Formats: sequence, structure tokens, C-alpha cells
Amino acid sequence: MKKEDYIKLFICNVQRRRMQEDISLAELGSRSNVPLWMLEELERGTLPKEMMVTDALRLAKVFRCQVYELFQ
Repeated sequence: MKKEDYIKLFICNVQRRRMQEDISLAELGSRSNVPLWMLEELERGTLPKEMMVTDALRLAKVFRCQVYELFQ
């Protein structure tokens, strides 16, 4: 798989899990400590260049999953 494919999977999984948890972007930002503007970029289908691995780890913690699961 190419890097772009993993990025798309990550974005889709974050969106899907957020909807399944029925939480707003603001609430996800508050729980994860990931800036709201980054989450808004993800919702628009774009991976922010400033996003770090620690941000993905924080999101995985909120979703109660392993970080690699966000890329599957």
C-alpha cells in the first residue's frame, strides 16, 4: 500500500469512529488534546502537515483502540 492509502484510511477511520461514538469535533478535541483546527482538516479529508504521531496516539486513546487500528 502507498502512503496516500494509509492517510485515507486514517482519515476515514477517525471520521467513522467519531460518528460511532457520537461526539462532536469540539468534544473530540477536548478529550484528545488535538487542536480543533486539525480535526476540522481531517473532516475535510486532508491530513494536516503539522499532525504528529502523538496526535494519532491521543485519538486512538479516546477511541479506545491501538493506533495501528486507525490505519487499517
